Amino acid sequence: SPEYQKMYYHLLRCFSDADVSMNGRIRKDDFDALVDVAAAAPRKFGFAPQASEQYVSVEERKEARANLFKSINTEGTGEISFQEFLAWAMEHIKSKVLRGATPWKAGVGKLSLIQPSSAEEFVEFLRAATSSSSNPQHKDLYFHLLRCFTDADATMSGVIDADGFDQLIDIAAIAPRKYGFAPSAEAMFKTDAERKNSRSELFKSIDKDGGGTISFDEFLNWAMEHIKGKVTGGVKAEYQPMAIKEDSSLVAKNLPIYDDASSPADFAAFCKKAT
Repeated sequence: SPEYQKMYYHLLRCFSDADVSMNGRIRKDDFDALVDVAAAAPRKFGFAPQASEQYVSVEERKEARANLFKSINTEGTGEISFQEFLAWAMEHIKSKVLRGATPWKAGVGKLSLIQPSSAEEFVEFLRAATSSSSNPQHKDLYFHLLRCFTDADATMSGVIDADGFDQLIDIAAIAPRKYGFAPSAEAMFKTDAERKNSRSELFKSIDKDGGGTISFDEFLNWAMEHIKGKVTGGVKAEYQPMAIKEDSSLVAKNLPIYDDASSPADFAAFCKKAT
């Protein structure tokens, strides 16, 4: 539903705001901040108490949230991925929603794709982005790859299957193809079957646990290493540059947030439809 789509992007925004390490996963310490970011909307309309009202001390709050973190991190890895947070959040919201009647009105945020002006600038950007996670270019590349991933996440489940990965590769290849750093799929593969088989093998190499899907952090780790290998190896623009049809969707995506909901009933109605 449109409401689910808006909620998906809102939760994605909350998750990425809390992902201070920008590796696509949230650690226990970052989860404490994530809960507060995600709780801003229900608190605004009186559906959740302030942390200071809910806990008698900071220590109690951290212990409670550490236990919640463990319940979400079912694999016990010490980190949670976006799809784990998404699945938990949707179930949590579903259990909390109340009846409402008025329509939802969304605010706007933006998640933009990188838009280099030349091949040289593109390589310079990627070299800086992959040289240190503290560089501002790394942050831009992180959000670019997050945008590519969510564009390919047609089911809005926070994970991509092999078919989705086939589309994800083409989405992520737009920028390098624009400047001749990658060939078109038609030039690289003789048939659709050959392309799908090749990308299926690549998908399997990224899908380490063999679960049949990959999460954003798995794609992010692979993409960062793949890009770093290309730029440190002296990548050259050796292919025919491709003209890319740029529109408002390519340049930026609106990420609905909750700022303009008009009432508690409005917010409750939206949550009910979203879940």
